Formats: sequence, C-alpha cells, structure tokens
Amino acid sequence: MKRLILISLLFSTLLVFSQKEKNQKLNYNFTVNATFGHNDHFGEYDEYTDEKDKSFFAIKSVFVRTGLDIKINKLFTTGINIGIDTHTDPNIIAIPYYLDTKITISQLDDDVFYFGGGVGKLLKLGKAFEKGDYYKFGIGYHISTDKAHKFILNLDFHQKNILGFEGGRLQSLSLGMGMLFL
Repeated sequence: MKRLILISLLFSTLLVFSQKEKNQKLNYNFTVNATFGHNDHFGEYDEYTDEKDKSFFAIKSVFVRTGLDIKINKLFTTGINIGIDTHTDPNIIAIPYYLDTKITISQLDDDVFYFGGGVGKLLKLGKAFEKGDYYKFGIGYHISTDKAHKFILNLDFHQKNILGFEGGRLQSLSLGMGMLFL
C-alpha cells in the first residue's frame, strides 16, 4: 500500500512539472455527494424548533471525494480518487480509494457531459472503518467558467462490498456537486 501511494505521488509530481501546453491535462477534483431517503421523524413534534417536522426526505449519507484526473485525449479521462463515506443507517464509515475513468458523451466548448466508472478498495484505518471492495458508475456534467475551475454535477451509483456486513453489499444512489480545478 505504501508503495502504491509513493508511486502515484511521484507520477503525479512528474505530470505536474511536465505541463508546458496551454491545454491542461492534469486536474484536481473535489466533490460532495449525498443520498436521500424517507425521514423517519416526518410529522413528529420537535421540541427544539417547537413545531412538527415537515421534511419528507432526509439526508441518509454523505460522501466527500478528492482526486487527480488525467486527460488522456478528448474522449477519455482517468484518475485516482480517495474519499470518506458516512452512512447514518446503517452506521458505517468507509474510506474508498479507487481508479476512476470518464468517457465523454458530449462536449460543447469546455462543457463536458460524461459517463464515468470506478473500481477500488475500502481502506481500513481502524475499528471504526469498514474493509472491502468499492465500485461506482454514473453520469456527470462539467460546467465551464471564465475562471480556472469548472463546476461538477453528478449522479452516481455506489456499491460497497463490506466484509461481515449483513447481505454483504451496501448500495446507494447519490447526487453530487463539486469543483474541478485546472
């Protein structure tokens, strides 16, 4: 594991210093995804706000992702990502690290609509974190700006194969927003 991290850091450092073209090939991304579900306390009285809970949907999990993307050509982008996932029901915390690939479906100027997928592992740092395999696929949209960043909107399906978890799999559909720095 230490070798993999060292090799990827050295590789990304070489790529950063070798960028001489105006067309950036290496990008840093940061996204926050959330899954929604039925609010278990819908219609109940809340003493703190002194009224009934009127929200039908509640956030059930939050995924924070960060990583590096390398543009191979106009059609393909690949990268390495790491994140932290917190699920409220069931109470699970996971740290996925994975290789990610994006295939451009449509591009208009610098706006990109893409299909993406990733495969990786869940990192076990302690008793609170789960161990297993991680898979994801989804669609996304990079929205260009006049600045040196783009906005990201995505809809992803995540599957975590967790060792010792009832049923073996934790699946979720998330809606995400983030930024891509050029």
